Amino acid sequence: MNETSGVLRPVVESYLNGNALDAVELAAMRAYLRQWMAGDFRGEFVDELRERVDDLVTMQALNMWLEDALDAGIDPL
Repeated sequence: MNETSGVLRPVVESYLNGNALDAVELAAMRAYLRQWMAGDFRGEFVDELRERVDDLVTMQALNMWLEDALDAGIDPL
């Protein structure tokens, strides 16, 4: 929400529009999610989600991570 570089918004919009992200876009998404998860989240799966952020190098991994985050009550997008 407060990102000022202008890099993240098109990546998130592309993802939400159903487009596959390339390696650079996935890196931007990972950086964002890493920062997001540094927040004050608590819950059963929060530590696991934090640990898995660095593994988000494919669309499949990103999709699964976001599903798991939503299941844990965390909606970063």
